Amino acid sequence: MPNLEVKVTAKDVKRNRVFFKSIIVILLFLLLLISITYGILYIVNTNGNFTITLDKNAYEEEKLEVSPRKDFEFTTHKLVVENLDYIDNITETWIPANVDTEKDGPHNGNNYMAYTFYVRNKSNDVLSYSRAIEILAKVKNVDDAVRVKVYLNGESVVYAKRTPDTNEPEPGTTPFISDKVVMSETRENFQPGEVDKYTIVIWLEGNDPECINDIIGGELKMQMNLGENTKSYER
Repeated sequence: MPNLEVKVTAKDVKRNRVFFKSIIVILLFLLLLISITYGILYIVNTNGNFTITLDKNAYEEEKLEVSPRKDFEFTTHKLVVENLDYIDNITETWIPANVDTEKDGPHNGNNYMAYTFYVRNKSNDVLSYSRAIEILAKVKNVDDAVRVKVYLNGESVVYAKRTPDTNEPEPGTTPFISDKVVMSETRENFQPGEVDKYTIVIWLEGNDPECINDIIGGELKMQMNLGENTKSYER
């Protein structure tokens, strides 16, 4: 019989080591990617796509209170907005003109989310409080075409991301502060017993150039933070 020998050189050993190390790195990268994706989806699908959170200290110290009802029969430090199973793109003119006055609490419409709530100064002091809307998670960059309309005591502002090409505000909108912050303001001179009325309306703007097929199936989770200790953001 012929004498068969398998010769393994140092070069072969090194090549095999590099190959297996590459496989391990790829597997670790895929595991990390899956973990990140799962984390984003978990955040998006937990506790609703939009929540309103009052600083716990302000609530427990009875300085501020939040309610979905004008009579404040029910108060809480956290409101969870009812989700829409699916949102198709629309334009602002399709949203009812009375969206700010038609109903308290949740009143989602055809392809838009709407929620009305109230903030009251429960203390005997003149207060100031901050309000900010953060993007907690997003899938497929759906925020590129989203619009967030904030009514405060009947006056409204529409927020949107800047145009990607020119970095200019979208027509008729106030630009997001950053990729993670929609808006941030301070309410000054809030008198004892005074009530602020908010309505938040969110939709996908069909006239936005970034409203394309690539964002179909996207998800977005946002939170509005209220209270004396709410973080402040700069443009």
